[in-house]
Amino acid sequence: MTMQTMSSIRRDFIASHLRSQLSTLRNILNNLEERNDFDCGYANESLKNIEASLRQIRQLCVNNI
Repeated sequence: MTMQTMSSIRRDFIASHLRSQLSTLRNILNNLEERNDFDCGYANESLKNIEASLRQIRQLCVNNI
């Protein structure tokens, strides 16, 4: 597998999206640990959105366009 250099703009874009997903995961985790009325619907929908975003990020890395 040939390693290609990623532009700094693309790197920043990917890092920003990963931070966003991390923030959402932290929010879900905090709600789970701190609340008795954990909203499974919110968690489920958020996790589906995170999965889709991670797939897109992974595809960007694979294609390195």
